[in-house]
Amino acid sequence: MSVALDRFQGRNGFTIGTTGTGGFWAIQMLTDTTFSAFSANSVTGTVTGVTFGSGQIIYGEINSFTAGTGTVIAYKAA
Repeated sequence: MSVALDRFQGRNGFTIGTTGTGGFWAIQMLTDTTFSAFSANSVTGTVTGVTFGSGQIIYGEINSFTAGTGTVIAYKAA
């Protein structure tokens, strides 16, 4: 339980902006966001070109991303 709680509290750090590389476990949209590039393990379908509303969260093993529009907070996996 403490590992999950540590993650939700951002213990491993986070990045705020429009791009990120290096491994993330969650990305939360700070504004309406559309990704122009998105790489994650075990993704079915496409994430690029889809508009995610402010406040929405994507969970998973996310390798890298580039937001074409919008700003996100990306929580580091480790």
